[in-house]
Amino acid sequence: MMENHSKETYWSRFANEFEEKQSHVVGKEILLLAHQELLKEAKLGKVLELGCGTGLYTETLQKNAEHVVATDLSDEMIVFAKKKRGNLENVEFRKADALNLEFKDETFDTVFMANLIHVIGNAERVIYESRRVLKKGGLLIINSFAIEEMSFFNKLAMGIRYLKTFGKPSAEATKEKTTRKRVEQLLINNGFEIQKSLLLGTKSKAMYISGRK
Repeated sequence: MMENHSKETYWSRFANEFEEKQSHVVGKEILLLAHQELLKEAKLGKVLELGCGTGLYTETLQKNAEHVVATDLSDEMIVFAKKKRGNLENVEFRKADALNLEFKDETFDTVFMANLIHVIGNAERVIYESRRVLKKGGLLIINSFAIEEMSFFNKLAMGIRYLKTFGKPSAEATKEKTTRKRVEQLLINNGFEIQKSLLLGTKSKAMYISGRK
């Protein structure tokens, strides 16, 4: 519980300006490319979004979904998301712990997470939980910054921007390296068949990986 409280506290303090701060740190290009890739996904059905933050990706997700349950561990993020995007008819915002989901087995057609797996501190657990709540044939989509794929100087520049904007990273964010190969292997180990594995961006990099249960 203490670990979860630490994660919640770390990100909650940035809720009001999170989108602007994130854009400054990683650049607008990489965020745009991720949204464009997500828009290519069709018929997502009933979607569970993990780590929705202020709902930036939720707005894109709901365009190809029947219904989106957008979740985050932070109360402040959920409050801000509802305030900014609560008018989306097919979206429900609620608090949830991605490592211990309260949903029943085989509830969702799609699980989506953006920029969560590299800060959650237990990538394997969140993938396991995602698989559990997915229906047979369901789709898991993981979008995340791919810092290890960046050049030394671009990595250094982003690190400086991050420190100036968010301060010292949370303890969970430094627990394990979630490289593109590592995430692919975790999906395979948990019974997923890789559908797509892309590297997006020029200076800043992001991975976009999907797997079918």
